[in-house]
Amino acid sequence: MKKIALFLFYSLFFLAMLLFFTPKENLYYFAEEQLKPLGIVIGYEEVIDHGFSLEIKDAKLYVQKIKSANIASTTIHFFGLYNTITIKNIILDSTFEQFFPPLINHVTLHESIFSPQKIVAEAIGDFGEAHATVNLLDRNISVIVKPSKLMRSRYRNTLRQLKKTKEGDYRYESKF
Repeated sequence: MKKIALFLFYSLFFLAMLLFFTPKENLYYFAEEQLKPLGIVIGYEEVIDHGFSLEIKDAKLYVQKIKSANIASTTIHFFGLYNTITIKNIILDSTFEQFFPPLINHVTLHESIFSPQKIVAEAIGDFGEAHATVNLLDRNISVIVKPSKLMRSRYRNTLRQLKKTKEGDYRYESKF
């Protein structure tokens, strides 16, 4: 029994040290290079490795060479079995202000090894609240938006593009 416990302890310690010493900054820059052919560029950011997490501060997002957003901070947690990305204070560029409220306070993405084909995201901002599910296997995205009063009054045209549910929320579904 003592040998099994020792084996489990050393295995968990090895996995923890593997995650801790993984070159997260290099993985981030590799991912950034993979996004460039899609027209997505993240620039002017400060990348800080905190052992089990990676923090990205003051990033500017460009899509198809158009400045799209300023992102105050992003924290990526690598736990192996359960990984999260937390993005705080996203300010959309003024060109998007006629379609969508400019401030997104908080976005959280979750991925688990127990369902690797599914990514779950939650967002809170001036638009209200949103819950999204991305199924990588079926290549399907589903978003449910609970709009705020600002979204209902000022951005009605955007809400018309979504399907209204029985509960009063709005749903968006798409294949990618």
